[in-house]
Parts: sequence; structure tokens; C-alpha cells
Amino acid sequence: MLRMLACLLISFCCVVVSGLTHAESPPNIVVILADDLGCCDMTLYNGWVKTPRIEQMAEQGMRFTDFHTNSSVCSPTRAAFLTGRYQQRVGIVDVIVGSREPQSGISPSIPTLPRVFKDHGYATALFGKWHCGYQDQYNPVHHGFDEFVGFLNGATDYHKHGAWRVGLEKKDAPGYSTHIITDRSVEFIKRNKDNPFFLYVSHAAVHNPYQTVEDTPDNRIKGENPNQINDKNRDKYRWMLQDLDEGVGQILDTLHDLDLAEKTLVVFLSDNGAVGMSPKEFRKFRGGKFSHYEGGHRVPAVAWWPGKIKAGVQSDKLIIGFDLFPTLTEIAGISKSNPENLDGTSFKTHLLEQKDFPDRDIFFGYEPKLGTAMRRGDWKMIVKEENVQLFNLERDPRELTDVADQHPEVTQAMKQAIERFKTNVTVGS
Repeated sequence: MLRMLACLLISFCCVVVSGLTHAESPPNIVVILADDLGCCDMTLYNGWVKTPRIEQMAEQGMRFTDFHTNSSVCSPTRAAFLTGRYQQRVGIVDVIVGSREPQSGISPSIPTLPRVFKDHGYATALFGKWHCGYQDQYNPVHHGFDEFVGFLNGATDYHKHGAWRVGLEKKDAPGYSTHIITDRSVEFIKRNKDNPFFLYVSHAAVHNPYQTVEDTPDNRIKGENPNQINDKNRDKYRWMLQDLDEGVGQILDTLHDLDLAEKTLVVFLSDNGAVGMSPKEFRKFRGGKFSHYEGGHRVPAVAWWPGKIKAGVQSDKLIIGFDLFPTLTEIAGISKSNPENLDGTSFKTHLLEQKDFPDRDIFFGYEPKLGTAMRRGDWKMIVKEENVQLFNLERDPRELTDVADQHPEVTQAMKQAIERFKTNVTVGS
């Protein structure tokens, strides 16, 4: 009788422990990154292109209205996201131009977000664009990614992929870029449905060349420029964005089909602002890609996690790309392994409980081309050499009126903060 009671007690304890283990199993993380997609392009932000699946994400999760990337161009924003630090610290302040810059890239010695997840038993993968180093020594497989299929440079033909990589191997990947990236992502999720995974879905779309699935090499019209901003390419751009949206939907559907939706946080955002493809009446911010004005680095962003994020909430807090590193690792319960010198701040409780998020100074350095920009609350400053501009974004979101002379104390304080930033945030710091 005693032996039977002992066995029953052991069985009960095992069930309880098993239940706790299941309940506390680490969440999956999916980050979907669009390329050159500005806020003003999507109807989700009162733009001109309908993206119903991303809108569905927002209806079921959190939409951000003041989310920014760390720069207004590709390579620096990705470096900041992956390292959780200002891109100046890793020496990537401009676009890495492929093989012409053999020494440019994130050093494998620098801790990265996928490395932290990999070290904690996560399966990790990147499908699509890398753009953080062209040489083999900078390849994603050296930064914590178990799998990589994609391209190393900044842009690619959507049909010709002779320079793509599968891991370190140069290998053609037949098909249309957006579909390859989506299909690989879906297949990875299916293979890892029983294991925690970190998936980085890094799309080529909607970066030029503006090519639809029908623009195969055999179907192209001689003399047409696929990189120009014109009405014909605008129609292709619309199709490319809607096709990307369908790919987002395929990933969400896969998570639902595998009963992983409530176990998976999905974040969608862009790597920088728009390129001016939207009609003028939809351009709500000044500037775009390669600009320190809001149109250059304010981007669409949505977070989706059914049952964890309150449906239909909106965040108006200033949040930036490198905040994802501490946020995602804290949500996964592995933040104790984060580097001690992260510049980003976790917004976990803001995301999951809608708690307040602290104000702090944020800098957008792009020296020497654009100078340095800074946000301090609603104040926005842009400094290049002796040219200083100050805007109040609450009153002037389009940054049309420079008020530096009207607010000398604010101007002086922010100029000094920018100088300290430029001195303290340097390569290797």
C-alpha cells in the first residue's frame, strides 16, 4: 500500500513538473524585416498600399507609431539590431558596398543576438539579406546562425541568384526572391516545431530593382530601368509589397497550423525609411532613405503574439532597432547572457503589459555624410558641421520649421549631448 502511494505521488509530481516545464517553455522568436519600406506606403499608416496580413498582425497585437531604425540606410541599421549597440561601435556607419570593402563587416568576436539564442539551445536561421559583411569571415554562420540562405550584399536581382550563399557555399537559389525567403522560413518552422527557434526573415523587397514574379530575364523589356521611380515601377512596387504581405501571412498561417501561434513572438519592421515611391499626398514625413529627417528612420513596426500581447494596442513611445536585442532576450528568459554594454533598452513590460517606457536621448549618427541627429522627447536636432536645425515634432512632425534660434537653451544642451556622443561612441568602445 505504501509503495502504491509512493508511486502515485511520484507520478503526480512528474505530471506537475512536466506541466510547469511545458508552461515555461521558451517562446519562439521571428523577426521579419522589409527593405526600404516607409510608414507612408502602407494603409496601416494611412498610406496607399493595402497589406491585409500585416494589418491583421496589428489588429491582434501592437502597432508602433514612433519606432525607428538606428540609421536611414541598410548596413548600420542591421548592425545595430544584431549587436544591440550603436553601429558606430562596430565601425559600420554607411552602406557596405560588397567586395569593394573587404574589411567592412561585423567581427565574429562581437556578441550578436542570434549567438545568444544559439547558446541557449535555440535553432537559428537567417533567410534573405545579410549586408553586414561581404567576405566569408563575416558570413552569418559565424555569428550564431545555424542556417543561412540568401545574399550578402545590399540588393539583388529578384530572379538571378548566382551570387547567393547556402551557408558559406556560393550556390544558386532558383525562384523569386520573396518566395524563396518565405518558403525557406516556413520549412524551417516546420522542421523545428518541437524546438525553440530564432528566425530572421530578411526580405529583399521592396528594395529595387522593381521586379515582379513575371519580370523574368526573358520577359524584360530592353531599355527599361528597373531602379527608376516612375508610374510603371510604382505599380510593380505595390505588387512587391502586397506579395511580401502574403509571405508574412504564410508564416503566420504556418504558426497557427502547427499550434505555435501562442508560443511565438513575431516582430515586423523595415530597415529604414522609404525611397519616395509613394504618391506625394501620402508622404507625411520629410525626407526618406539617406536622410536624417523623420522619413529616413521612422519605420512601420508591429509585434504579434496571440494571448501575450493585448490585441489592437498602440505604442506611441520612442523605440529604436537596437532595443530589440535586450527585449527579445528578456522575453525568452536568457537576458542574463547579454553583453553588459548594450545600448538598447528592453521594452518587454511595455509590450506585454503596456507599462510606460522611459524617455532617453537617441542619436542617429551618419558621419560625415549627413552629420548627426538626435531625439530628446519631442525635440529633434540635426547637426552637420556648423549647420544646426531644431524641430519640435509634436507641433511640427514634418520638420518644416527650424526653431533653433527660438530655443537657445535647448539648442545648446542638445548640441553638447551630440558632441559627447561623437566622442564616446566610437569603434571598439
